Amino acid sequence: MSSLYDSENSSISSSPPPPMQSLDVEMEDVQPTSATFPSSSAGRVSGHGGISGSYSVGVRPSSKKFKNRHTTGSLNRLQQQTNGLRIDDGLFQRLKPKSLVVGKRYDILGNLPYELATLICSYVEPLWLLRMSLVSKTWLIASRDNELWKRKFAANPSWKVNIPYQHLDEMDWRHLYSQRYLLEQRWSTGKVTTHYLTGHADNVYCLQFDDEKIITGSRDRTIKIWNMKTRECMHTLTGHEQSVLCLRYDEEILVSGSSDQSVIVWDLQTLQMKYRIMGHTEGVLDVVFDKKYIVTCSKDSTIRIWDRATGNAIRVISAHRGPVNAIQLKDNIIVSASGDTFIKMWDIETGECLREFEGHTRGLACVQYDGKRIVSGSNDKRIKVWDVKTGQCIMTCEGHTGLVRTLKFDDEKLISASYDQSIRVWDIRSGTPLLNFQSGHLSWVFDVHFNRTKIVSCCQGHDQQILIMDFGQGLDTTYFI
Repeated sequence: MSSLYDSENSSISSSPPPPMQSLDVEMEDVQPTSATFPSSSAGRVSGHGGISGSYSVGVRPSSKKFKNRHTTGSLNRLQQQTNGLRIDDGLFQRLKPKSLVVGKRYDILGNLPYELATLICSYVEPLWLLRMSLVSKTWLIASRDNELWKRKFAANPSWKVNIPYQHLDEMDWRHLYSQRYLLEQRWSTGKVTTHYLTGHADNVYCLQFDDEKIITGSRDRTIKIWNMKTRECMHTLTGHEQSVLCLRYDEEILVSGSSDQSVIVWDLQTLQMKYRIMGHTEGVLDVVFDKKYIVTCSKDSTIRIWDRATGNAIRVISAHRGPVNAIQLKDNIIVSASGDTFIKMWDIETGECLREFEGHTRGLACVQYDGKRIVSGSNDKRIKVWDVKTGQCIMTCEGHTGLVRTLKFDDEKLISASYDQSIRVWDIRSGTPLLNFQSGHLSWVFDVHFNRTKIVSCCQGHDQQILIMDFGQGLDTTYFI
């Protein structure tokens, strides 16, 4: 069994409800399960900057035509019906009949107390509220009530925000609702703006990102730190003698592992090396850590546990009969995935194996663990979701045509990437495929990460190595988490 690595990859427009339609007036119709990018490389440049462009996928031009209901043959009848009203030659006038007033008009909403009017509005679907705002000034005021839209936003449990206390009173919840809704629509249709970062001289194997930066590791033996907003390379770290195969960072440290069998811990504030860890006898394939431990796995089939503060070795676990390609750490539980087709759970304090998960027919390449579920990807081209308590496979996702190299998930979505060059989005609750980006990369995809607005991935080759797919371009996503 071999390792996966080279030993050296705001206004809102309304539409008829229900169902709710996209509020994004620029969004075109797309196929929700297929999204592609242009394969042309025109316009790309090399260096430490990025290349950006905006693409819409699956666009179909509208074929609807508005036709005048009056024809030349009906001019005589039209003049008779209008009692001789002159109609200019070549101009067809659309006549409006006089409105028929029956009884006295009564504004049922405007005559209610404001509190009662807004209570009624709270039961109205958001798109109907937009229509109501066009009826009168009274209805406009009631339908734009800030507390009303705050309750509408809170009615979506997955819509989470982090608003500083000093800004709570001034928050425009209708605006916040509209921005979040548009973001959801883009995720459901695959409307993204794409940017490519170029600068590494060889394959990019690993990455991690946040709102401010992207950090990548490459076969060119360097680690690069990119500015997320300008997409320029800010710093390049050197220290490894061979390929940088894995990395993780938090607010204090960056930990990287390499084919040179070493692990380097960097101070993320000074960008200086704190210490180097040696112990593995072959390449380090993955690394995770918490406030107390650093855990690494290797092609040498072992898992090693180190003291975060000093780098001293604590424990060695002879974990598998093949390369340990991926590991996870949560609440003192280590989950490992190996080329021997097994997933195993370990107690970090004792090194005891707690459970084995068997079901993949070929070697595993990636694994994720959130405390309740384990999601794994394999060379059998399948993604499996496991129940931690029972050890049973509860769902299998099929669709990739190559090794499933990397995956990440949250409470709603699962993002996977493969040697088939595709990046796919799945519903983590049902396994339903949602999006399939087929041509974002031109070669094997090695790593993928995502957050509320972006998917960032990296691949083999020196061209188009790092891809940013931005679903929030032009939206106000400041407070979304």
